[in-house]
Amino acid sequence: MSKYLNVSHPTNAKASDLGVLKPIEPAARREGKPLLGDDQVYVMKYGSEYHTSWCEVVADKWAHAPRGLLVSMVADVGVRTRCPECDRALKAARTSSAEQYQAQAPPPPARLPRGAVIPLRVVGAAHGILFLAAAAEFQNRLRETAVEPATPLLVDGRREGMVVRVDAAREEPLLVVQLDPRATFRDGSYQVRLRRPLQRSATKPYAVDSVESAPWA
Repeated sequence: MSKYLNVSHPTNAKASDLGVLKPIEPAARREGKPLLGDDQVYVMKYGSEYHTSWCEVVADKWAHAPRGLLVSMVADVGVRTRCPECDRALKAARTSSAEQYQAQAPPPPARLPRGAVIPLRVVGAAHGILFLAAAAEFQNRLRETAVEPATPLLVDGRREGMVVRVDAAREEPLLVVQLDPRATFRDGSYQVRLRRPLQRSATKPYAVDSVESAPWA
């Protein structure tokens, strides 16, 4: 009898050398399968490796001996080594995700024209509304410019108003600005700085980054 009992001793001794297993409940289960949470790994009672994903080794164990598949904290795996199959699966998943992102990512926007600034002049002001117009050579670009929320009017670096819209229906397009009630109207030259639209649904190639008093004025 002792002969047969001693047959299992080497296996048990080897398993104990790996560290005492501390099985825990998995974070969740799906159709009975244990799902890992943060810092959880799969281990097997007599296995010398721990598994960070549902790799082929884990899947095979679940298919043939599900009771032998346990979940433990990664801090409690003892001297068990990380499963190389899990590393290959993770690398393949990352490669696939990167390729999918590159395939779906929109192409980078074209660079803005050099000196993406439109000079403006005051053509009217009434009831706290400032109307700014561009010279003839910049009018088409102003028509192609959108106004997004919270676009400021800056005068000598101070925020003195909010850009409302581009009135592109006119023969001479106008940039419409709502002045701050505390601001003092300033006649003279202005300029609008352009950027790419922030909104994905934008239909125009440019957007107003800010309107400011022109430095040469």
